[in-house]
Amino acid sequence: MKKIIVSLCTLFISFIFSLTIIGVPASVLAADKPEKLHLAMITDMTGPYAATLAPTYAALVDAAQYVNERGGIRGVPIEIIARDMKGKVDIGIAQYMQLKDMKPRPPMIYGMFSPLGAALRKRFVEDKYPVLWSSSTAVIYPQGYAFGPFPTYADQCGLFIDWLAKTLKGKRARLAFCTWDTTFGKAVLGQEVMDYAKSKGIDVVATELSGVRDVAVTNQVMRIRAKKADWIYTNTLAHGPALIAKAANEMGYKVGLACGMGFDNVCIKLAGGAAEGFIAVHGAAHFNETDSKGVQIILNMMKKNNRPEAYKTSTYPISWAAVIIFKEIMERVIDKYGWGKVYDGPTIKKELQGLKDFAVLEDLWHFSYEPKRPTPITGKVFQVKNGKIVPLTGFLTMPDLRPAAYR
Repeated sequence: MKKIIVSLCTLFISFIFSLTIIGVPASVLAADKPEKLHLAMITDMTGPYAATLAPTYAALVDAAQYVNERGGIRGVPIEIIARDMKGKVDIGIAQYMQLKDMKPRPPMIYGMFSPLGAALRKRFVEDKYPVLWSSSTAVIYPQGYAFGPFPTYADQCGLFIDWLAKTLKGKRARLAFCTWDTTFGKAVLGQEVMDYAKSKGIDVVATELSGVRDVAVTNQVMRIRAKKADWIYTNTLAHGPALIAKAANEMGYKVGLACGMGFDNVCIKLAGGAAEGFIAVHGAAHFNETDSKGVQIILNMMKKNNRPEAYKTSTYPISWAAVIIFKEIMERVIDKYGWGKVYDGPTIKKELQGLKDFAVLEDLWHFSYEPKRPTPITGKVFQVKNGKIVPLTGFLTMPDLRPAAYR
């Protein structure tokens, strides 16, 4: 009798187990583990932003190699799919559509071109496609499926304003903006930035715009000088900050110069001595901070893969962070929901929103996303001294300069 009961129990358990297996989608089983997980990239590799953005691909490859040498994503290697949109939005849109229609599509896309991100923001939502994209307000808000791989340009400017106000020690300053007439360039011109400057005793006295392809900004700087600005802030990169520095230097205009993360070693090379004293706000540790564990890892991989000095741009550590975040999010999805969800946009978005106090390569960068503020919120203030970018501060919390409608 006991044997009959045991046999019946065994059959019943086997039956329930079989039902469980049948009821679970096959995609969540280990047998459906993919051979590779792709992280796609769309950026300007040969257009007007190439000096700073072209090294992005090499950085992604270096970071993927670093991860793969340490087991990949739960045993699956990362492979980078790169697309050069040549600085043209229409090309970038076509490339996005091609990536979206891949079977299976890459779980996430990394994009470094604000105008393209702004043009695609609604598509990201419609397609339920999570992306890490340039942190312009027009790309990130209203919040959908775009997450910033670095603090918003407005928040970066806010941290500069905090630093400047602290150095003024109660005195007032006159600030001018000289930036590109693009989504990226104008990302620091929102009313929240203007109001924040005023609240810190800083008067915005001028706003001048220029084109990405302009070879001089002398007239803009002359008009700014006529307004007696003490500081000029620009949200440009590569030749953008360099042109401003050179124009001010050539006319003997003693003015403080500042920029967000667009200012890097490329700017110093282009501006020469005129870059001395330039202030820059970055979200990550800089290459010159060789005591940083994260910087050491990046430099070792650059040496291993024979990357040139010219690749030490501000986008290199950002791109590393994108790969490390991709790995972290994929592993969270796999561990919680199984392999069948690694291509599911809503699930990936949910895990991105839950990323809190995440350290990239120990001390390279710190990430915390919030449902209504999907960008990092910490950064450092740097300055050019003796031709090198050096930190003036440790990691600081940036002011929240989101448009009021998105708070």
